[in-house]
Amino acid sequence: MPPAVLLRRSSLPRARAARVLNSYTMRRSPGEAARASGTSLNTARRYYRLIRARLVSVGYYTETPLSLDDQGMAEETTAALKARRGIRGEDIPYHAAEVIEWMAEFPPHLVHKHIAKIIDRTGPLDAARHLNGPEAKRLRAYIRFARTELVLARVAAQTEADETQRPFLERIRAAKVKEWRAYRAACKRVERTRS
Repeated sequence: MPPAVLLRRSSLPRARAARVLNSYTMRRSPGEAARASGTSLNTARRYYRLIRARLVSVGYYTETPLSLDDQGMAEETTAALKARRGIRGEDIPYHAAEVIEWMAEFPPHLVHKHIAKIIDRTGPLDAARHLNGPEAKRLRAYIRFARTELVLARVAAQTEADETQRPFLERIRAAKVKEWRAYRAACKRVERTRS
């Protein structure tokens, strides 16, 4: 799949933007992304901020505390947030959602696949999302499928050592098939509305 167009107006070539996206999905810092893509640190941070905001707005990142002092946050999350320098108050929920997601340690190749698909389905990060009803339903169906596939990959890796988890693994596999079918049905509804 060719890299998604990340920004409408950008002088950054698609290949470099794809390296920033790849760095993001590999859980690298913006500094590492800047070095890998040959961009400035500010550019990498801007891309990270836009990616993070898009993933929260579409519901891919689901855990979002209201502030750094949120009583429900785990100590590891709070410590990871405090280690990030320069987070503005209004950006805390986005960073916290990202930190919580990264702690889950889903396989980076799957994370990359799903984030690229979400960006492809929602359009450039610097543009407002304009999805009609069927397109929004298709996006929600894809996100449910993506989340199920990520959980399946993580549980499958853990289950190799623990046979007692086999029934749970089979339920997740069945759920993945169900979510994939729901996504395909939503895609067909979008195609019908276009014709």
